[in-house]
Amino acid sequence: MKPNMLDEYLFRYTESELHHLNDPVPTLSGRYKRIPQITFHGRKMYQFHFGSLLKNNLICVNKESRFTFIPEHIHTVIEFLYVYAGKCTQIIDGQRVEMTQGDICLLDVNVPHSIEFLEKEDIIITIEMRREYLTNGLLQRLGNKGIITSFLVSALSAESEHDQYLLFQHREDSAIHTIMQAILCEYFDPALCTEQIIDANVILLYCELLRNYRDRAISSHTDKNGQIVTILEYIEQNWLTVTLESAARKFGFHPNYLSAYIRKETGLTFKQLVISQRMYQACCYLTTTGYPVAVIAEKTGYENLGFFYRKFQELYGMTPAEYRNLRCKG
Repeated sequence: MKPNMLDEYLFRYTESELHHLNDPVPTLSGRYKRIPQITFHGRKMYQFHFGSLLKNNLICVNKESRFTFIPEHIHTVIEFLYVYAGKCTQIIDGQRVEMTQGDICLLDVNVPHSIEFLEKEDIIITIEMRREYLTNGLLQRLGNKGIITSFLVSALSAESEHDQYLLFQHREDSAIHTIMQAILCEYFDPALCTEQIIDANVILLYCELLRNYRDRAISSHTDKNGQIVTILEYIEQNWLTVTLESAARKFGFHPNYLSAYIRKETGLTFKQLVISQRMYQACCYLTTTGYPVAVIAEKTGYENLGFFYRKFQELYGMTPAEYRNLRCKG
């Protein structure tokens, strides 16, 4: 399916939508008779499992039926809700969340939410995926891209657990709509390598959300993550020479305060962050040059080769030589 055919496909009335359109009183779809209800947070609600649909698939995609509403429910999986067209009002654990075209919401597992009545122009897409696919498998494929990306990945995952959901509002410079179109075209019209193409585009989607999160944090002067992101960027850019004292001077902090702040926000010490960034640079050398390991250790600031080997193995679970062979084979 080509992107120019996708709109026609999504706006075409489904059997369920025709049923609701001809029903004078808004009612639930018949599928809810087969969905179990549980008591959660003291309220009766539906519980969606998606076990069979995700058994042999990375993700599950659904266009929500228009001319009806979606009652309060929870998922045992992660959900991305995307407003492809029109608008959408969610009630997330009692909080009203208004969304418009281009907005995307990341909902954690077991987050009670409902969707109010959808009109003709409201095209709402939901993508379900197992938590381990989003957190473990996906992040492994993203690879180690330095301390700033590692922090943002952790922050996005941690915040979704803490706040229950994350809302990303549409931005004109965002590639999210194009990425979503690619996912939907493949999912609704599968062909050769569909699973691989979807997987690649889910990575792109997550990277775009990371970029959105980063820009939002940096641009918000009241957002505590805005400052930590800037500090991490400084460490990442000055990894070879940076010290706690020089970073503290740069940001006008006492070294003890900066040390405690970094530990609180990242869970790592200043020294651990510097080591992580230096080891990332070592990985770049290992995969893009033929430098001996001793030379790479020196170039990343380590005169003690034994210390370099020990820290590298702690971070990556293998020796530098094994890492080079693994990444460069074939």
